[in-house]
Formats: sequence, C-alpha cells, structure tokens
Amino acid sequence: NAAETTGRLDGIVAVNLGTGALSITAGKTTGGNAGIVANNSSAGTDLTVNAATTTGADDGIYAKNDGTGALSITTTGTTTGETDDGIAVFNSSAGTDLTINAATTTGAVEGINADNYGSGALSITTTGTTTGETNEGIDANNSSTGTDLTINAATTTGAVDGIYADNNGTGALSITTTGTTTGETNDGIYANNFGTDLTINAATTTGADDGIYADNKGTGALSITTTGITTGTESDGIFAYNSSAGTDLTINAATTTGADDGIYADNNGTGALSITAGTTTGDTDDGIDAKNDGTDLTINAASTTGADDGI
Repeated sequence: NAAETTGRLDGIVAVNLGTGALSITAGKTTGGNAGIVANNSSAGTDLTVNAATTTGADDGIYAKNDGTGALSITTTGTTTGETDDGIAVFNSSAGTDLTINAATTTGAVEGINADNYGSGALSITTTGTTTGETNEGIDANNSSTGTDLTINAATTTGAVDGIYADNNGTGALSITTTGTTTGETNDGIYANNFGTDLTINAATTTGADDGIYADNKGTGALSITTTGITTGTESDGIFAYNSSAGTDLTINAATTTGADDGIYADNNGTGALSITAGTTTGDTDDGIDAKNDGTDLTINAASTTGADDGI
C-alpha cells in the first residue's frame, strides 16, 4: 500500500512466489521503465492492482497472472505508457477471470491490451478516455479456454482500430459504447466472435475502413444497435456477417454512412434478418445491402440513399 512512489527504473515491482494473493494499492506512481509491474507466479492465487495516477516510460501498468485465481486491475486516475501500452495484462491458463475497470488510459502503442487465457470471463470497463497512439485503443483477446468477453467503454481512439475484440471463448461477446469510438486507419469497432451471441450497442462510431465490423461465427444471434452517427470512411458504415452457425441477425441503426454501403448485412444463420434504419447513405454502392439465407427478411427504413441501389 503506497501513497506516492517514484523509481528510476520501475515505480513498483512486485513478484509473488508465495502461495497466496498479490495485491497492490498505489497512489501516484512513476517509473523510468514501467509505472507498476506485477507478476504472480504459478504458486499464487489472485492478482489485484488498485492504482490512482500511474506513469511509465514503458508501460503504465503491466500485470501477468500465472496464479490459480483472478486478475483484477482498477484505476481511478490517469494511466500512461509513454512508449508502450497504458495497461497491458496477461492472464494465463491457470487463472480464472480477467477484469479491468479503468478511468483515463493512454498508451504510445495500445491504450488497453488484455489477453485472457484463463477459464473465466474477460471484462473491460472504461469511464474516461482510452487512447492507443499507434495501434488499438482497446485490444481484447479471449482465448478458447475463456467464457464471455464484455467491453463497456466511454470514449476510445486507436490509430488502427478504436476497439478490437476477438472472442474465442465459449460465451458471448458484448460491446457497449457511450462515447465516441474512432479507428483512425481501420475500423471504429472490430468484433470477431466464435462463442455464442455477438451484441454491439454503440453511440457515435467512425472508422477509416468500416465504422462497425461484426463477424459472428458463434452459435447465437448477432445484434447491432446504434444511437449516434456511424461512419465508414473508406468502406461500409456497418458491416455485419452472421455465419451458418448463428441464428438471427438484427440491426437497429440511427444515422449511417459508408463510402461503399451504408449498411451491409449478410445472414447465413438459421433465423431472421431484420434491419431498422434512420438516415442511411452508401456513397458509391448501396444504401442498404441485405442478403438472407435464413428465415424472414424485414427492412424498416426512413431515409435511404445509395449511388447504386437505395435498398
């Protein structure tokens, strides 16, 4: 439990070789390499970090859990990784859940980089601005040994993708954004799912390629709801693909613009394809392009414009 800590190398380095838990509670922490380094060995159980303001010339916070318990990171201040990631965490196959609750986070590479190989869920919640200056704002990878992958994010910006979520776990992939999400050279939101359901609820989203890219190879439904403006600067505003393993594909979209299609929806699942849209524009292709190999196809559209077909 440390109030204010400064290290010429790392601010705090904690390595647990014991049979119990590793817990760090820190105030203002500054490191010439990483701000906080936490390493929990295979003999340990949980790894918990509660940090206020943390700055590292390398990573802001780096945590590796080889213990048999959960990995949890909570930040209440600004976390900065000046040459690498703001928060970088790895949960091994020995672990269970991986949970991150973060305020404002900035990384020269990725804002938040989370890899879960544990037997539990990966959950990321941000309440402040998350920025990845040369890669992803949030990069979340859930392995086949995990369960659900859940992201609840405020404002997120990535030089590549704003939010990159890859769920290979046995559960659902869920992404909710309340602020603006921006992918400066690729997608605003990229979601790839091999679990069950894939659900996206997004406010304003912009991608240099697609605004929202959702690929559901899971056994459940694909659902996308947008309440703000969704823009795909070079490709589609919303790209949604539901594989033959899935069920329904449902899109409820406010304002959507794509350089190609405004909304592209391809349903190969066993259920229905439903699209409800406000203003939708496809600058060089279709306003709404809907393909269905399931059951019903329903489109309820307000204002739709396409360079080729409107719908």
